[in-house]
Amino acid sequence: MARKRLSTEDPVSKLLEDTFSDEDDDGDSAPDSFSSGVEEDFEEGDDLFEDISDEDYIPSTSPGQSRSTPLSSSSQQQASKSVSEPEQTNEGDRCHATPSKSPSTRKQGHGTWTATSPQTPRLSAAGWQTEQQPDVLPEPLPGFCPARTPGVQVFWLSDEPSPSELFKTFFDEKSVRIICDNTNKQAQKKINEGKKFKWRDIIPIDFFKFVGLLFYMAVLKLPEVRLYWKQNSLFSVLSPALVMSRNTFQVISWNLHLSDPDEDAENDKKKGTPEYDPLHRLRPLYDHLRNACKASYHPRQNVSIDERMVTTKAKTGMRQCIKNKPNKYGLKLFVMADFSNGYTSDFSVYTGKYHNSSGHGLTYDTVIGLMSQKYLGSGYHLYCDNYYTSPKLFMELCSLKVRACGTYRDNRRESRTKKKDSRGTIRWMRNGPLLFVKWMDSKQVSMCSTIHTVYSGEIAKRHVKGEDGQWRIQNIPMPTPVAEYNKYMGGVDLSDQLIQYYSVHHKTVSWYRLLFQHFIDIAATNSYILHKELSRMNQKQPMTHLKFMETLTAELCGYMLDMTPVPPSRKATPGTPSECVLLSTLDWPSTPDKVVIQTCTPVAIKPDVDKSKKATDGRLSCVHCKKKTAWKCRNCGVSLCVIVDRNCFADWHDAGPFA
Repeated sequence: MARKRLSTEDPVSKLLEDTFSDEDDDGDSAPDSFSSGVEEDFEEGDDLFEDISDEDYIPSTSPGQSRSTPLSSSSQQQASKSVSEPEQTNEGDRCHATPSKSPSTRKQGHGTWTATSPQTPRLSAAGWQTEQQPDVLPEPLPGFCPARTPGVQVFWLSDEPSPSELFKTFFDEKSVRIICDNTNKQAQKKINEGKKFKWRDIIPIDFFKFVGLLFYMAVLKLPEVRLYWKQNSLFSVLSPALVMSRNTFQVISWNLHLSDPDEDAENDKKKGTPEYDPLHRLRPLYDHLRNACKASYHPRQNVSIDERMVTTKAKTGMRQCIKNKPNKYGLKLFVMADFSNGYTSDFSVYTGKYHNSSGHGLTYDTVIGLMSQKYLGSGYHLYCDNYYTSPKLFMELCSLKVRACGTYRDNRRESRTKKKDSRGTIRWMRNGPLLFVKWMDSKQVSMCSTIHTVYSGEIAKRHVKGEDGQWRIQNIPMPTPVAEYNKYMGGVDLSDQLIQYYSVHHKTVSWYRLLFQHFIDIAATNSYILHKELSRMNQKQPMTHLKFMETLTAELCGYMLDMTPVPPSRKATPGTPSECVLLSTLDWPSTPDKVVIQTCTPVAIKPDVDKSKKATDGRLSCVHCKKKTAWKCRNCGVSLCVIVDRNCFADWHDAGPFA
């Protein structure tokens, strides 16, 4: 491949003059953004700087400083000053070319590169450099000034809120009542169209029972929904039938609707026009849940943005395919999460490329929309992958006092790192606040950052096979942006992991019901994260994820669970029976609530005993009065007295949580 000919004029000055031009195509001032041509070259793989081989590259160093000598912090500052002197010169003069000492001629490809004079320009600090060259930020990072104190913001709840109270911060009474009203309208509409099913209007308590059963099915999974109500089977379960009948659960699933059906019909008439809202069927819950996520928790300084796929094969124009995701086909969400706990701070649903209006591109609009300065504040650090990274976006975030770091797509034919380069090779260059880094690991890693300097002494450990065939651990230098990216980028991945543990997702025909299920998952996962944060603030041990979901399910369905159950034993203590009481209707909806009474009954400890020995044989000590008795509780398995003047059976059970 022919090498580009070096021009006698300063290429870096020309680049910076073109890049940070004071006038754009319309004549408006735009000093803080890249010109469209330069960004196009960056995205399409053209090098921003003139190409020059490693042999021709001579970095500028301070006097007396060797290239291979490590620099201390003080010497780095001195070296950086020597690179950028004189300080009063403009940007083009500062990035001047270093003249060669003598003319030289070298064949390259089909042409000849000739240094005709000592004044031939040669890139110094502006070209690709190694980690041994000092790097400093052109200006200090903005201070971290969040709009609110980072952490939990549910101050209107008690110090130790229950799981259901935390969940209802995302599904409050107002939003649930709207869902119930719209569901009743949808059911009546279907009945008017000739559909035949039994229906009675639902109220919020019925909705929460329905959601509680969804959580029950998420924890205890069966192949089909109808199996949860199947009786006389080896795998029969009892709880769902006590909360709601199968037919009731199914008709609520069929008619569940989040928006007004009449308004849906009006919105459908606007298809193909700018007034059409593709998320109209989600809009009431979608807007409320986003606001609730932002109101209940304020993220810490380091956040990440990534895509999330909600698996579906529904026939909708919003369905996407992302090959490198575990679930390749589905609806795509853009999610912002706190790296420390995976809390979903904000999200948006992708509706198609024709629904963004700024003209800067989908990823630009998404990031700027999620990183709202009014909500977050300033001084935040954003981490994203190569789908979002662009110079235009990072420069715009800098103007909002938000710094960013991410991988970028390096499609250039010529790269500063070669396949022959050893692991740990670092090449970098800086253009104002933008730092571009290429690091050779097993493959080349390309990073762009406005937060970090290139190298601060980080080390990566790698297993390397030596010439003798033995594997050894080798320490190689790692650029600071790579180390920090690995540390802070996993917020959305952690959120996805927590959601997948107990997801209520199951097959459904309508895409908006699928997203309704995902919204329930987001609310439940965020509730659990809030519970953990509050427990740590109160210096208490939080519940496990499974225990939290079990308690949340019980509270939504109307159960009262014994939090410390013990197996049936004669060593049981008062107030710890292992049964539970259902304080809700047997079927939905019915007249006054019926209570399923705990079936604790006194039975003989040893029923088959000789008549001559029935007064002494089989008698055990009563757990309540410590006297001998021949009776025990059938369910609890503890020995208790049942006589005229001493009813320990009743006293022991009344002392428990069911008094």
